[in-house]
Amino acid sequence: MLQREKDWVAKIQMMQLQSTDPYLDDFYYQNYFEKLEKLSAAEELQGDGPKKERTKLITPQVAKLEHAYKPVQFEGSLGKLTVSSVNNPRKMIDAVVTSRSEDDETKEKQVRDKRRKTLVIIEKTYSLLLDVEDYERRYLLSLEEERPALMDERKHKICSMYDNLRGKLPGQERPSDDLFVQIMCIRKGKRMVARILPFLSTEQAADILMTTARNLPFLIKKDAQDEVLPCLLSPFSLLLYHLPSVTVTSLLQQLMNLPQSAAAPAPSNPHLTAVLQNKFGLSLLLVVLSRGEDLQSSDPATESTENNQWMQVMFMATRELLRIPQAALAKPISIPTNLVSLFSRYVDRQKLNLLETKLQLVQGIR
Repeated sequence: MLQREKDWVAKIQMMQLQSTDPYLDDFYYQNYFEKLEKLSAAEELQGDGPKKERTKLITPQVAKLEHAYKPVQFEGSLGKLTVSSVNNPRKMIDAVVTSRSEDDETKEKQVRDKRRKTLVIIEKTYSLLLDVEDYERRYLLSLEEERPALMDERKHKICSMYDNLRGKLPGQERPSDDLFVQIMCIRKGKRMVARILPFLSTEQAADILMTTARNLPFLIKKDAQDEVLPCLLSPFSLLLYHLPSVTVTSLLQQLMNLPQSAAAPAPSNPHLTAVLQNKFGLSLLLVVLSRGEDLQSSDPATESTENNQWMQVMFMATRELLRIPQAALAKPISIPTNLVSLFSRYVDRQKLNLLETKLQLVQGIR
């Protein structure tokens, strides 16, 4: 290369280093040399030798110039004729500005604010969850007189987690499901709920389970891509063993979208259809059926009214399982072992064989 060409390349490279604020634009380089200067000064003070001279690249500073680009226009020409340059490249695309109404912008802002609020609640609740999960280690390391205060603190944080999930406002008899549904629409929120459930009291966890059952078709729709809902099956299954028979019956009614008094069902039940067509929904339904039947058969002192109510709900659940096509039935995560004996009380032998075959085909046994 000629010297003139070398100078030209060096000039271009130096132009790239021009900065109005070198400390901001080249932060790491400036800090690196600042540390080296301090190190050299310390060595010189300690008498380790003369201060080392280090070559430092001096970043050229230029004054910041503000100028507005005005394209060249020619009178009488069609369209806009512009002259492109390095500093003002030719515009390839014109962004089309679409007019939107104030109502649309207000709705979009409300959706963004609602999601942002939900994310903040999830982060706050996760912080509480991490503290509660760390409680056992803190309890073992604490002194004997500090432990009662730690237990009270843990109990308070668990209640705060539940309140964050349910979002009960002052003066409300029953908290709205809206906040919990918004949390469950987010992947991190679903995993968080699965981790929180073992720490909640039986009443609090049962409320979470009931709320999930009421809104399960919507949650299934929102979980189509994530497929995180199955992580809730294990804590829900463990919870069922601590619930009384009347609560399990009510849960089954919520899961099947039936009124509290098991009246005649509607010809079509989109709620139950969505549950049966989903892996988590069908698995939860079978677990509830299994646990409810165990409670009914093991407690002879069950009131006749409650027993009749359970039998009516079981008849409806069995009929829906027989009616749904094999291709539409989801593949459950697991099948309880007592299902055959369970259904034998409510259907004849022919329907029992059909039902058993359908469930076994789903599992791939036959």
